[in-house]
Amino acid sequence: MADPFNVVNNLREAYYGLERRVLRAHYTMAGDSHQIEGEKAHALAFLSAVQANEHRFSLEEFACISNNIQAMMNVLDQTANRLGDQPDSDTIPVVHHVKTGRRGRPKVEIDKGVLGEALILRGGPGSLALPFGCSSRTIRRRAIEYELVEPGHPVCTTERHADGSITRTYTSSTPAVSNITDQELDGMLFTILRSFQNFGLRMLRGRLLADGHRVPRERIKASFLRVNGAPNPFGHRDLHRQKYNVAGANSLWHHDGQHGLIRWKIVIHCFIDGKSRMVTAIRVSNNNRASTVEELFHEGTALHGCPRRVRGDHGTENLRVAEWMEETFGIGSYIWGRSVHNTRIERLWYDVTHNFGKKWKDFFQKLEVYESLDHNSSGHLWLLHHLFHFYIDLDAQEWASAWNHHPLTRRNEPNRSPRDLFLFSHIQDGPRGVVLRPVPPEEEVAEPALYGIDWEALEDSRIQDHFFQRLEQEEVYVMVEDPTVPSNLNHVPVEPPNCPFTEEQIQYLDGVLREEFHHTDRRDMEICRMIWRRAFEICTQFVQDAGRE
Repeated sequence: MADPFNVVNNLREAYYGLERRVLRAHYTMAGDSHQIEGEKAHALAFLSAVQANEHRFSLEEFACISNNIQAMMNVLDQTANRLGDQPDSDTIPVVHHVKTGRRGRPKVEIDKGVLGEALILRGGPGSLALPFGCSSRTIRRRAIEYELVEPGHPVCTTERHADGSITRTYTSSTPAVSNITDQELDGMLFTILRSFQNFGLRMLRGRLLADGHRVPRERIKASFLRVNGAPNPFGHRDLHRQKYNVAGANSLWHHDGQHGLIRWKIVIHCFIDGKSRMVTAIRVSNNNRASTVEELFHEGTALHGCPRRVRGDHGTENLRVAEWMEETFGIGSYIWGRSVHNTRIERLWYDVTHNFGKKWKDFFQKLEVYESLDHNSSGHLWLLHHLFHFYIDLDAQEWASAWNHHPLTRRNEPNRSPRDLFLFSHIQDGPRGVVLRPVPPEEEVAEPALYGIDWEALEDSRIQDHFFQRLEQEEVYVMVEDPTVPSNLNHVPVEPPNCPFTEEQIQYLDGVLREEFHHTDRRDMEICRMIWRRAFEICTQFVQDAGRE
């Protein structure tokens, strides 16, 4: 027989857990009726368990629990009907009606710029009819009128034969695939894989799309097999899906700094839109200053609009972005949280490391072992940055372009690229951040601490293992007296190495390297190793000459 005392204590403990679940749902599931129904079912199941053990509680405690659960149900109902982040306006005016003075309905006009971008992302007019709110025939006519596409054959032609039979012929209106030979495709993939050795099919397709090439998946796979042999990533892989809910694009951006190359004074900073997972800004930097992060943030907002909220960790490099957000949108618009809760961008760091970060880390380690690189020498690090910083950042920009174009696997929904999801969220969920509308700093903002967390991603062992590997870097904590920010902030100092040479010496160095490696591919790691070796010889000679003077 169960111990009545243990039963009551277990139910009390479960009640506190239910409170936390409802609070989390209230702040993170606004407008998501499907997930809210699941939370309500959980609350009702708990109420049934309490009612079955009513005799074990005092009358006052049972009444209190019952009333509180009813209040939780009301909160969940309100949350299901609440929009967590109102758009700047109802919709983007993509489609509007114009009176022509003729009989019949007004002419349907479509914004030319949006239509051109949408056709690139989604292909044929059929996939645009629902978000645009007009027929696919109208979209096709406007595309032809704007010279965005070439007039094609009718979608359906009917031919009547002498015997009375009818033949209907249908013609696809989707964009034609790129007219490139297998040899040309092999060359493209060879070039991409030289820089991004761990790209899978989706990222390869995204990189080709970013360059304007639409290639069927089977051709990409066949080309990969010809170029690189049978790959493990094309076998079965477990898909770690997560539930994530924000109101729309630009509702919340996540940002962080990746310290995988910090041994060599290199940091990768990145911002990502939470709704679409589109990389809005990324840069490889030689420092970890707050001004550098703020500058990158404003570069991203200039291109993609301003987010309503930003989530970051407790790093001092985030202070300038936090100050700007709270001065512009009010207290609570910058969400300070632990890195382990910033899982949206932690997932991205896994791909960054896997696709190009590890390549450079392995290369720098080889230089230390075989080519005399000393990471404690400011001069050595200056030379390393001078030779390779540009190419690491170029890898980051090309990787981000491929990422934003590659199709994401989404449960029970069509696969769409981050770029596609970002644009169509503005159309369907309402525009946010397109027009900057400052909020007085004293305006009350709802508690946002739980907003934008991938709760299920916290159980993803792959992401968590990668996160804890990043924590192996040493951090220094500093005290902050500002009540709007955490009292303890992590300070990871990274400053650019000083240049030990004169301008004339640098020009001589660059001239020699340009002459000797003019026709080589500087993205090839073996070529990079030869460049380092030659540059190191020249710089060593500079130091020896200076010692003799």
